[in-house]
Amino acid sequence: MTAANPDAPATPVAGISRPASGLLARIPADDTLPRWRAWVTAHPVAGSLLAGVVATQLATVFGIWFTGFGLPQLNWPVANGELIIPKASAGAQYFAGELSHFTDGIVFALLFALLFHGFVPVRNTIGGNIIKGLAYGTVLALISAAWWVPTLLAPHHAGFLSTSLGWKLTFGIFLWHWIYGYFLGTVYCPNPRDAAVAADG
Repeated sequence: MTAANPDAPATPVAGISRPASGLLARIPADDTLPRWRAWVTAHPVAGSLLAGVVATQLATVFGIWFTGFGLPQLNWPVANGELIIPKASAGAQYFAGELSHFTDGIVFALLFALLFHGFVPVRNTIGGNIIKGLAYGTVLALISAAWWVPTLLAPHHAGFLSTSLGWKLTFGIFLWHWIYGYFLGTVYCPNPRDAAVAADG
């Protein structure tokens, strides 16, 4: 009986592909998390709602941490609470603002899945879904910087895309929504339509 050569390449097992080495090993392939992607494909509403929870939570935390990166803090729960019940206590404002903010994030995720995702002419690969999420985040950032902040938070003083409040705030608004869109596209990551049709057939 001969001893096994430890330097010899492993024999591939049927149905299991060897991971690539180097940089490519760190780039997710389109067969990553196949069960999750199949579930999201079959349950777009539930998948988008869960993606909305994840994306809103992570983006909200990053917005509060922005000061650590030299950017203005974007605490949307506080801002929403001050708009909803301006004369209430700080605690009541935060609770109302957090509830409103999270509800908005989840509803926007549902709209992403049902109204936006299918109309973007990009294939539903992992990269394609992330691109769709980032594009959606850009649309929301434009609405926020061009209308929401100038109209509701700093009327008549924010300027075009809120740039009168400083470029860092404008960049922070876009970065916040890109973070939201990135995680939205990462979690809501359905399979391509042709793969879904083949699975059904």
